[in-house]
Amino acid sequence: MHSRTPLVSVYITTCNRLEKLKRALRSVKDQSYQNIEIIICDDASADGTQAYVEGLIREDARIHYFRNDTSKGACAARNLGIFHAQGEYITGLDDDDEFLPERISQFIEAWDNKYSFICCDFIERFSDGKTKKYYNTNSVEKLTYVDMLFDNVASNQIFTLTERLKAIGGFDIRARRLQDWDTWLRLSHKFGEFIRLPIATYIMHHDHGIDEKRVSKSYPLSSSLIDLRDRNKDIYIDEHLKFMNFIISTEEKKAKPIDSIIWSIKRRTPKYMIKYALQSFSGNK
Repeated sequence: MHSRTPLVSVYITTCNRLEKLKRALRSVKDQSYQNIEIIICDDASADGTQAYVEGLIREDARIHYFRNDTSKGACAARNLGIFHAQGEYITGLDDDDEFLPERISQFIEAWDNKYSFICCDFIERFSDGKTKKYYNTNSVEKLTYVDMLFDNVASNQIFTLTERLKAIGGFDIRARRLQDWDTWLRLSHKFGEFIRLPIATYIMHHDHGIDEKRVSKSYPLSSSLIDLRDRNKDIYIDEHLKFMNFIISTEEKKAKPIDSIIWSIKRRTPKYMIKYALQSFSGNK
């Protein structure tokens, strides 16, 4: 149990989503753990965000505001917050999501320097009010970078030492998609094991308007996986590289049936054979 109360930096990136940002900000200000700084990273919003946040700063000295005058993308905006952070620890929040009140307290309580970072379960909330929980962890789960190679098992936000996130250069501004996955992979590869807590303290909202631009809808997953692999050539080697190449081929709908069988056997799951069969059946092969 931690008796001291170190400063925790929370960075929130935003771009023309003021109403959602207000919800995110409230969730951080309402944390049970109060020794925090809140860093708003504005990627050239033109919807009144700057005036609104500047008003908040006059009332709450914990809030800091940094702005890109021209849009530079999500990764550059996150780095704006990361490299201005003064806290011993750091965590992030997307402007369309929110923290549950005990999130930071839970992280502080569980922190151990031997782990590269901490993550936890999260809740997805949809516009119809329905919710779904991931990952339904039953106990503290210890993981390594190998667990991150083919899936983001850490979710979109983590908690770590600020100096560590700075040491890996923050987010890679070349990444158009899968930025979180890329960053947590590099972090765990450099600093070792991480843990996932069996509690959900983060709500991921799916209430986006039809006019909101979503990179995840416009940039193919196969291209994103190729980018992830190529940016991390020192991590994806030997058998890991072969498996990633196979995963990419399945997304491109170019996987061979024998490869689907072999990898299903090696990974002890039938899903690759099933995926190949479904692709063949639908006529997309």
